[in-house]
Amino acid sequence: MDPNEEKVQKHVLVNTPGRHSEVLTERTQTRPESRSSTGTIAIVAILAIAAIAVVLYLVSNRNANESANRNANLEVASQTNAHDAPATTIVQQPAQQAPVIIQQPASGQVAPVIIQQPNQRDSASDDANMQEVATKRLNDEPYMSGVVMTVTDARAVLTGTVNSVATKARAERIVKAVRGMKSVDNQIVVSG
Repeated sequence: MDPNEEKVQKHVLVNTPGRHSEVLTERTQTRPESRSSTGTIAIVAILAIAAIAVVLYLVSNRNANESANRNANLEVASQTNAHDAPATTIVQQPAQQAPVIIQQPASGQVAPVIIQQPNQRDSASDDANMQEVATKRLNDEPYMSGVVMTVTDARAVLTGTVNSVATKARAERIVKAVRGMKSVDNQIVVSG
């Protein structure tokens, strides 16, 4: 017998004038199946906990990145307030060359095969070079002493204070003209 089935017996007495009878009926009845098992509920609970953990991880990483960006912005802003500080010069050491691998021929074979790793673009070096060129060009211009610039991945961020909208626009044009510069985020404040 199936565990979802049960036998139902009914005992009926019929009393009528002149007649007395007893009826016994028996039938098999199927109970409705359970829609969810304990295993299904456990899997759903585990998936819900995992989803919550992933969301918390993403939120905490986002907050950490925002905090790091905020600290970097505060550092740049504090450098901006030191108007009399000399310009920072960044000296970048040349990148090391990739090793050259020479395969020696076995006896009786032709000349060796030389395999050289392809040159990889050193973005930090490129950024430093672009920042140096742009800083020099800005320092050659009058009224640009309050401009501070950082370059990351060929994208410049301009901060600081200047005395006119025209000077702010000129600073942006000067930095955009540097070879290899992809974009300029002009956050310079105009005072007065």
